[in-house]
Amino acid sequence: MRKVIFILLVVLIIPNFVFAQTLKVNGKEVEEGQNLNLFFDDLVAGKINFSIKRENFKKIEISFDKGRTWQEMEKENDFFVYNYRPLSEEDIRPEFLLTEESGAARTFNPNIKIIYQKKKPDDAVLLVLDKMKLYYEQENIDRFIDLFSSNYPDRIKFKEAIQNDFYNYKNIRLRYRVDRRTFNDDYTGAIWDVYWERKYDGREGNSYSDSANIAMRLEKEGVNWLITGLRGNTIFGSTLLGQADLEPLSLTSDGLIPPTLSAVIRNNGSTTAYNIPVKIYSNSVLFYSTTISSLAPGKQTTISHQGYYNGYGFSPIGKVVVDEDNIIAETNENNNEYSAHLP
Repeated sequence: MRKVIFILLVVLIIPNFVFAQTLKVNGKEVEEGQNLNLFFDDLVAGKINFSIKRENFKKIEISFDKGRTWQEMEKENDFFVYNYRPLSEEDIRPEFLLTEESGAARTFNPNIKIIYQKKKPDDAVLLVLDKMKLYYEQENIDRFIDLFSSNYPDRIKFKEAIQNDFYNYKNIRLRYRVDRRTFNDDYTGAIWDVYWERKYDGREGNSYSDSANIAMRLEKEGVNWLITGLRGNTIFGSTLLGQADLEPLSLTSDGLIPPTLSAVIRNNGSTTAYNIPVKIYSNSVLFYSTTISSLAPGKQTTISHQGYYNGYGFSPIGKVVVDEDNIIAETNENNNEYSAHLP
């Protein structure tokens, strides 16, 4: 009795090895457990072709819903074939029901996943870049922000920063160049190195330009590709990326009659400051007030005014104050004054 039981166990175990099948997708063999990325251009007459060699099978059926329903494959020469028309975006996990000439049936699950996307990811990501360019140039804040994932870091603050760009910059023109493209294995994530160049006019009418090499991280969420990160971004959203740092460096008199006082103002910060109020005092009495239209990062400018100031000829204390009412957000609010003895 023990021998009989042993023989039956062997008979039951062997078929798991003998019945291994070779599956082809669009004419190419696929390995068990393989993930396969297909796009519309890979289809045959708009369909995915599955084929298994006929061998000693009477019938083969295929299922795309975990065996709930089965579709019979057609006999074509030495193969059973089935042509499947995919939806625009879907993951396909086929299973097979193999029926032998003897009538014995068994299932065959190759454990493959076909990730079908109608558009190639390159085209889809390029479309995101094109929309990013278009909506930024149009100053369309809502559509621009819709290109960013809800998981984008500080998304609300970033939106405010972009709105600040649109307030301060006019006639914006963008240009981009893709330097490197990488995707993950299942084409659901990407990191693209993109060079961006921006030209714009400030509120005072002067023209400016800047650029940045940005590593853009994107992920596929549903049917859409969305931006999840901008590493190296120094142009989109200036108030988020940095702030100005306005500092008066000197206050001098030319010694002539009447004298001219001059003050040098520098922007130590990382973003352009606009409409910068500057005042010069002598013995705490206002001598001159003006507004600098803009001052770019790392730049300095000189303001001058001729006239007799309070205490002239008696060595008064002069003082220049930048952004006295703290209207402009700065990285350092404690270096906005400079004092010196005047002649």
